[in-house]
Amino acid sequence: KLFLMLTELLNLSRILTELFKLSLMDTELLKLSLILTELLKLSLIDTELLKLSLIDTELLRLSLMLTELLKLSLIDTELLRLSLMLTELLKLSLLLTELLKLSLMLTELLKLSLLHTELLQLSLINN
Repeated sequence: KLFLMLTELLNLSRILTELFKLSLMDTELLKLSLILTELLKLSLIDTELLKLSLIDTELLRLSLMLTELLKLSLIDTELLRLSLMLTELLKLSLLLTELLKLSLMLTELLKLSLLHTELLQLSLINN
């Protein structure tokens, strides 16, 4: 009878050993599950970082567009300045045209004066 009891105890001991092994395996699985949970958290953080990187890329693209717009604005400002200069040159050209007209009138007056002088000379000679 003792032998049967010892055999039974041995069997129970084997079962208990197997249960301990299963418990150890369960503990290892829990550890792995915790590691997996941490990896998932890191993956979520990585996803958020990628989203931020995409936002940053978009901001850089918009910044480049803004830089191009500022360049165009500077070119536009320069064109306006040149247009103002051209307007001033046109005003000066109009003034020059008026001066040329006056010069032509003066030339005509000088011609008339020369004619008048010649007539006076002829008149003096005839008298």
